[in-house]
Amino acid sequence: MDNDYIIELMENLEEQIKLLVELQGLDSQIFRLEDELELIPETIKNANEAFKEKNANLKKLEDGLKALQMTRKDKEGDLEAKEGMIKKYQTQQYQVKTNKEYTALQGEIGRVKADNSIIEEEVIKILDQMDAENKKIQKEKEFLKEEEMRLNEDKKKLNEDASRCKAELEVLKKKRAELAQKVDKNMLSKYERLIKNRDGLAIVPVSGEACQGCHRVMPPQVINEIRMKKELILCENCTRILYIEE
Repeated sequence: MDNDYIIELMENLEEQIKLLVELQGLDSQIFRLEDELELIPETIKNANEAFKEKNANLKKLEDGLKALQMTRKDKEGDLEAKEGMIKKYQTQQYQVKTNKEYTALQGEIGRVKADNSIIEEEVIKILDQMDAENKKIQKEKEFLKEEEMRLNEDKKKLNEDASRCKAELEVLKKKRAELAQKVDKNMLSKYERLIKNRDGLAIVPVSGEACQGCHRVMPPQVINEIRMKKELILCENCTRILYIEE
């Protein structure tokens, strides 16, 4: 084989490998940005759901307050009814004819007043509870206001990140398209199959006589074949394209 042809073949393969390494560098950046861009909507969704859960706590507190208000209303209704009973018994006292009947009514009035005292104490306790719940609700509203501001700031930043990723991707993909045109079609086809099936790593250097993709030690014969630069050499274990950094 003519020496000039061999030199030309080696130089051509060396140039192709350099192009593939450069292409892989661009693809790594593209994959990273695409992954980042894909995560942004999910991150925003999770942030919104977390905020909804915090709002649910406020609703729980407000529902608790409403229940206390209803209980207070019921108790006050009981008080009003019993006050009506007292007035009724007091009116009847003026109509009875015997001391026994008068005393009996006096006893009923006393029992109703005793019941009223218990209900009034319960109402006071409910009012104290309502006051405490109102303070909790106010504190929770202030907390949620701060959380909403933080959420909006985070979403704004994430949307800005998405715009940045899209702009960077546009530039990188344009560079990639231009670079891919310089690569031999067969080599490019092989590279693109590998980049999809090998976790974004299609071409790797041999260092310390080991493939840097799977870290398997290469036989001396394979090392020599890589150095000869007559054809693409693939790792027998992980099938990635191998090269030796000069």
